[in-house]
Amino acid sequence: MSDPKETWREVGSKAEALGLKLKLHLEQEHEEGAEPEPGDTKAMVEDLGRRVQEAFDGMGNAAKDPAVHEDVKEMGRLMKDALLTTFAAVSSEVSERASAAQADSTGEEE
Repeated sequence: MSDPKETWREVGSKAEALGLKLKLHLEQEHEEGAEPEPGDTKAMVEDLGRRVQEAFDGMGNAAKDPAVHEDVKEMGRLMKDALLTTFAAVSSEVSERASAAQADSTGEEE
């Protein structure tokens, strides 16, 4: 079985790549416009609403992107592998320590 640290490094790398793709989708949706003047509450609320809509539009477009879809599937697979590798390593360590503790207690009784 693989090293848990290495499998988590793979998860991190894939998450970083996926994050960059999502960022690009969000940036494509963001329209450069005039920033509202400080104190102009109505303009600020409208700007916030526009930015929220752009974010949802960007996420919707990202969800339709086959490359993003494949990255999400690969991310899920990598996370599953990393968790299985980690649990296997922990299980092995616990088993070794339990055996050592049992051997120590058996050896002390003699």
